[in-house]
Amino acid sequence: MAKNDFKNYICRPYCIFFKEGQKEEMTCRGAEVIEKLVLLGHINTAGLPVFEKEPGLWRKYANLLGKRVCATCSFMAEDCDFMSETPEAGSDADIEPCGGFILLALLMENGLIGMPALEKGL
Repeated sequence: MAKNDFKNYICRPYCIFFKEGQKEEMTCRGAEVIEKLVLLGHINTAGLPVFEKEPGLWRKYANLLGKRVCATCSFMAEDCDFMSETPEAGSDADIEPCGGFILLALLMENGLIGMPALEKGL
């Protein structure tokens, strides 16, 4: 799947790190997992609702998704305040995960994917 495709349903609506027009060579692990779930047929992007971004909902899934998704993310080492033990942001309230993580949390919260599908996407 082309990177531009998932920018429309992951990055633009959910990611605070997304900068329109800025070329990014890497993708977050959350987006990679969602892309794999799309390719496996567990997520239909044509019928994917645009969720209202719920502040803090992702915290409910931090332990579950963090261990499975973030541990192998390319951004983990240097660019991720969300999973860092020493975040650079001003306060914990400023910290937010990537758009892929947020969309995975929203999909799980709304019953559109479960653990069996998530495991296949990892």
